[in-house]
Amino acid sequence: MRILLSGAFNPAFEALPEYLAAALLRLGHEVHRFDHRGFLLPGRLRARSSRLARWDRGRLNERFLRQVRCFGIELALVNQGMALGPDTIERARREGARCVNWFSDFPAEFEAGLRAAPAYDAFYLGSSYAAARHREAGHGHAGWLPFACDPESHHPGAPRRSEAGAPAVVFVGSHYPERQVLLRFLRGLPVGVWGPGWERARDDAFVAPMVRGAALRPAQWRLLYAGSRVALNIHYGAFGPPEVSGDLANTRAFEILACGAYQVANRQGDLLRLFRDGEHLATFSGGEELRARVEEALRDEDRRRAIAERGRAAVLASHTYLHRARALLDPAFRGMALPSRAGAVSTQPRAAGGSGR
Repeated sequence: MRILLSGAFNPAFEALPEYLAAALLRLGHEVHRFDHRGFLLPGRLRARSSRLARWDRGRLNERFLRQVRCFGIELALVNQGMALGPDTIERARREGARCVNWFSDFPAEFEAGLRAAPAYDAFYLGSSYAAARHREAGHGHAGWLPFACDPESHHPGAPRRSEAGAPAVVFVGSHYPERQVLLRFLRGLPVGVWGPGWERARDDAFVAPMVRGAALRPAQWRLLYAGSRVALNIHYGAFGPPEVSGDLANTRAFEILACGAYQVANRQGDLLRLFRDGEHLATFSGGEELRARVEEALRDEDRRRAIAERGRAAVLASHTYLHRARALLDPAFRGMALPSRAGAVSTQPRAAGGSGR
């Protein structure tokens, strides 16, 4: 099949568009890439002139349509891509292309996605909360499709000598205030933190000693995970209402498991709909419980290894980009089952004796 994949391609940081393109190629399809951030004018200039912004956006949309026609595209896959207007998508469909959006992030551009969704043949969202909002808006073609892992990139491997001496507990991710607050509860433990924005914690006597570096390429943090005993995952908007976090299971949730690391994550609705606490990973609902989960893992090596192995098996069995590519290619796919209001997963701490730990 001739596929046009529109995404935010970044040669300096491989992510969903690159992993999805590789999966589609492995399935034997002809894949053409389109970067929907490929504006001619810089953003600051477009922000100052609505006329120039319209011109540049129109030029980008026309270039997308030219590729649809030039390559005889049968399927246009768009990852978020609100720079492509609904009228452009409708024109692509008139050219004979089936148009599918995988609106993987939340809350970024959510309202724009609600407006754009009717133009597509299918519209999948990375958050079950977001997918439910679309269904409530009458978008029967919307469904839930979470992130995934790429086993070619996310795997245990063998840590190099430099990673073998890495901290026992690692966190890789951008600085957010809630993350800084939670990490304070791990003071005194062998924790290393990498990611953009952590210079904001330079005056935090508890967290500043944990900070080891800025943003890392995926190949670098994979090696850190391979050399760690615990990989932390604190979601954006942790413990906030679903309209903030979307209950979204982030990319790290899948990538950490695929790397064979023992994941300790905050209790996030979608995460617990896909994986089981105490079987595939460990979860927490506050700072004290976070520390307890990390200390348990550091004490009990056999249990930690067993859970990490089951977590890796679970993510490889159902949550790779090959699985997601097959779903996106299937016109009959309507998304993963959405939780009912009555069956929503609790993200509150479990009662004593009920955690299975």
